Amino acid sequence: MRFCAILILYLLICGGWPQKSPTGPAPETPYVEREEKQFKFYPGGKIEITAGIPGDIRILGWQKSTVRIEVEKIVYYHAEEEAKALLKEHPIKVRYNQTSATVRIAEPTRPGATMEYNIALYVPSEKTDVRIGMSRGDFSVESVNGWIEVTDGEGSLEARGMAGYFSANTLKGDIYAEMSGKHWNGLEFAALTARGSIDLRLPPEYSAALQLETRDGKITVDYPPPVVDGEPEPPDIIIRKNSQSLKGAVGDGGSPIKLVSYAGDIRVSRKE
Repeated sequence: MRFCAILILYLLICGGWPQKSPTGPAPETPYVEREEKQFKFYPGGKIEITAGIPGDIRILGWQKSTVRIEVEKIVYYHAEEEAKALLKEHPIKVRYNQTSATVRIAEPTRPGATMEYNIALYVPSEKTDVRIGMSRGDFSVESVNGWIEVTDGEGSLEARGMAGYFSANTLKGDIYAEMSGKHWNGLEFAALTARGSIDLRLPPEYSAALQLETRDGKITVDYPPPVVDGEPEPPDIIIRKNSQSLKGAVGDGGSPIKLVSYAGDIRVSRKE
């Protein structure tokens, strides 16, 4: 009897019998939702993405006259019902017709809302223009011939098999660029990182005009130099205190590839 009395007193103090949380998983378990959308979209169209919530963005070119958007929405440190409510407050808004589209995700309004929206965007590989503004997250693009502009608050940038015009910058993150074909087919390729390294891979027998600069780092070129009058002529790297710069051609020269790091190394090497 004495034991029962003690147990009842303990339960009254602690608020009764232990119960399961009505909101589902423990707060440390991420809650995930996925959605997708696909619509007709002609080559030559323009797409704009504004992402106020952190997350990665991938752009992939394909041989279809359609755009496909796949979104993975993740909420951390919130139980299921709270996570669902947060996602309802921050929908991904997509407006489109057959020649233009906008994708917008507003910044979190609740303090302590820890979310990320990862986006995969499939676009016609020929003549698609994309402008992206992201708060934080990695960006990658592959097999697109178009006008691509990217501004990233914090995250790495990666570009493969591109053509046309490419301009991207990140405040903190590395840059990886891998060219294809015999030369850059378009206006120019330009990328900048305020804090991060840059890795440029060129195919054998590639032609381009390199413009490289690091304000606090070093430049390494591990690529066959052009041959002038039967002799290889390595590019000159100009060194001033902590900064280094290089302007020179590979192959027969051509469209410029401009790479700048305020604090980080730059390496040019042969794509195997």
